Amino acid sequence: MTDTLKLSFLGTPQVILPKGEAARFAVDNALLLLAYLALNSHKAYRREELAALFYTDSSEKQASQNLRQTLKRLRQTIKDNDKPRTYLLGTIQTLQFNDASDVWLDVSEFKALITATQQHRHRRLEACRDCMAQLAQAVALYRGDLLEGIGRRDDSPLVDWLETTRHTLQRMAVNALHALARHYLARRQFAETEQATTRLLHIDALDEEALRLQIHTLVQRGERNQALKRYRRFRDKLQAELDLEPMPETVKMARAIQAGETPQLKLLQFQRNDRLLTYQKVNASSLPNILVPFVGRETELQQIARYLASQDCRLITLVGPGGVGKTRLAMRAAADDAPEWMHGAWLVSLDDVAPADLETTVAAALGLPTRHNRLRARLYDHLREKEMLLLLDNFEQLMSRTSMVKSLLDYAPDVKFIVTSREQLGIRGEQIVQVRGLNFPIDSDIHNLDVGSLSNGSQTYSAIQLFLENARRVRPGFQLDARTMPVVTRICRQVEGLPLAIEMASAWVRIFSCDEILARLEQNMSLLRRRTTDVPGRHASMEAVFEHSWSLLPADGREILRKLAVFRGKFSLDAAEQIAGTMPEHLSMLIDKSLLRRQGESCYDLHPLLRKYAFAKLAHILPLAAEMTRQHAAYYLHLAAALADGLTQSPDDEVVDMPLELENIDAAVRWATAEQQLDTFIEKLPGLAHFLAVRQRTVTQMSHDSAIVEGMR
Repeated sequence: MTDTLKLSFLGTPQVILPKGEAARFAVDNALLLLAYLALNSHKAYRREELAALFYTDSSEKQASQNLRQTLKRLRQTIKDNDKPRTYLLGTIQTLQFNDASDVWLDVSEFKALITATQQHRHRRLEACRDCMAQLAQAVALYRGDLLEGIGRRDDSPLVDWLETTRHTLQRMAVNALHALARHYLARRQFAETEQATTRLLHIDALDEEALRLQIHTLVQRGERNQALKRYRRFRDKLQAELDLEPMPETVKMARAIQAGETPQLKLLQFQRNDRLLTYQKVNASSLPNILVPFVGRETELQQIARYLASQDCRLITLVGPGGVGKTRLAMRAAADDAPEWMHGAWLVSLDDVAPADLETTVAAALGLPTRHNRLRARLYDHLREKEMLLLLDNFEQLMSRTSMVKSLLDYAPDVKFIVTSREQLGIRGEQIVQVRGLNFPIDSDIHNLDVGSLSNGSQTYSAIQLFLENARRVRPGFQLDARTMPVVTRICRQVEGLPLAIEMASAWVRIFSCDEILARLEQNMSLLRRRTTDVPGRHASMEAVFEHSWSLLPADGREILRKLAVFRGKFSLDAAEQIAGTMPEHLSMLIDKSLLRRQGESCYDLHPLLRKYAFAKLAHILPLAAEMTRQHAAYYLHLAAALADGLTQSPDDEVVDMPLELENIDAAVRWATAEQQLDTFIEKLPGLAHFLAVRQRTVTQMSHDSAIVEGMR
C-alpha cells in the first residue's frame, strides 16, 4: 500500500501519506472536512452547504472564505495536487471525495466486514467461523470512537452528524464484540473471551451481558473469587450511577458462584417462525477421542466447516472408498465444530447394524431408552427441539433407510447431519464431499524434498507424514533420509495415499526395511493387515475392506468389477464396452459406490489395490480370465496400430504424453509376446510395428534420463 493514502478515523485519527509519512493537521476543521467528505463520498456537496455546515457562526461571505482556506490547507496537507488522480473533486459549485482515487479508509473496511457477516447465509452468526474471522478483523480496526479527541462545542448539524455516526459505528463494534465473546466462550478460548468482554466494558461499563460473559469465563477458568469481585464492583457502580440493581439473571449467576455451583448462560439463538427459542448450552457429546494423530485434510476440513455453518446445508455426506479415512475426517470435523452446537455433537456408529435396527441404534447413541412402545416417535420428539450435530458413520449398508434421514431433516430443523458412506444417499439438498487419498509427491518433486523439515512435520505431503508418524509409534526414532524417502514415496504411490493402507504398511517397519515393504506390496496385499484388535473386522485388512464393498454389490456389479480388473491404469468407455461388455449404467453404479473413478473427461480407472483384489476374483474363474485377457490384448494391439499414422505426423517423444492407455498397450504387447502371437498381430496390423518401434525408443530414452538423474543425486 505504498501508493495509497491511508485514512484511519476509528480512534485517534491517523492520515498516512502514500510515501509513509504521517500528515499533520494544524486545525481540526481540515481533518473534519476530509472525514466528512470521505465518509459521504457518494455525494457531491454544494460549497455553500459545506460552508454553512462548518462555519455556523459566520456570515455567508466569511463562511465561504473560511471554507476556501480550510480546503487549501487540506489539499496541502494530503499533497492532493501531487497526484495524477486527485483525492478531492472540486468544481466552482461543488466538492466531493473521489472514490476512484487510491485511498484506504478504515471505516469503509470496518463496515464492509460487518455487512458481509450480516449478508452471509449462516445458520447462526456465532457458529460461523468465516464470519467470526471477519468480525475479528473488524474489531481490530475499531481502535476507538470515530475521530476520537476531535469535537465541536456548537450545536451545528455537523456535531449531530458526528455524534450519530459515532454511535452507529460503536453499536456495530459492540454487536461484533458480543458475537465474538459468545463464540470464544463456546470454544473455551477464555483469554480471547476476556479480551472481548473487557473491550465491551471499556465502551460501556454498565453492559450487563458483557459482565455475565466475563464472570462466566472466570468461573470456567477456576477464578471464582475474581468473578465475584467483578460482580460486586459492577453492582456498586450500577447502584451509584443509576440507583439500580443488577438484572435477576446476573444476580442468579452470582448466587450460584457463591454456592460453589457452575452458573448457566442462556443465549438467544433462533427466531423460528413466530417463536423465539432460547437455548442453554449443554456440555454433552459422544465423540470418542482419536488415539492416533490426524494428518492433513486442511482443505476438506475448511470445506466441511463452511457447510456446517451454512444456513442452506443440512446434510453433508463424505463419500469415498473403504479405508480412505472418511470416519476419521468426519470425527475431526465434528469435534472441531462441536462447541458451536448447543446440544453437542454425537456419533452413531452403524457397523453391522441391520436396517430394522437403525432407530434403536440412534436412540442408544443419544442415551435414550431403547425399550419403548413408541421408540420412533420418542426419538423424533427428542430431536425436534435440539440444536445438534449428528454423525452417522458407515451408512452404506443402510441405503434402504435413507427415508429416515429425510424424515429427521424435516422434523428436526436444527439438527444437522454428517454421514460417511461409500455412496451418496440421494436426498435432495445433500452436499457431497468426495474424500480421496492423502497427498504424496510426484516423481519430479522427490528430488526437491527437504527431508529434515519433513521429519519435523512441516511438509505438505500428508501421506508421507502419516507413514512417518505411524512408523515412529512402532519403531521410535524412525527417520527418513535421502535413501528411504523415494522408497516411502513409492509405497505411498503404490497405495495412492490410502490412509488405512499407509497405516498398515508403516506398521511393518519394526520387522522389514522400507525396501522390503515396497517389494512385498508390489507382489500382493498380504502385508496390508492390522496387527491390532480394536478395529471393526471389515477394517482388519485391505482385503476385508474390499470384501465388505464386494458384499454390498449386486451380482451384475460383481461381474463387471471382476472384468474391469483386466485393465491397467486408465481405460476409456469404448474399451470397457468392447472388452468387458459394460454399459454406461454399470460404470455409473460402480462410481456411485466409490469402486470406480472418473479420470479426466473420458477415462476411468480402479484404485490399484482394488484392482489387485478384483483381479484375484477374476483369476478364480480361469475361462473368463483367459477370455478377458485375449480380448484386452486384441483391442489394444489394434488401437496401437491405428495410432501409428498419428505418430508419423508428430515428434517421437510425444508418445509419452498420449492419454491413450499406454499401460494397457504395454500389457497387451507382453501378453502377445508371452503367447508367441506378436508376430501374427504385426502381420495383420501393418502400423503396429511402427508404433512398437517408436515406443521402444521412448522407453529407452526415459530409462537413460532416469539413470542420469539418479547419478546426479
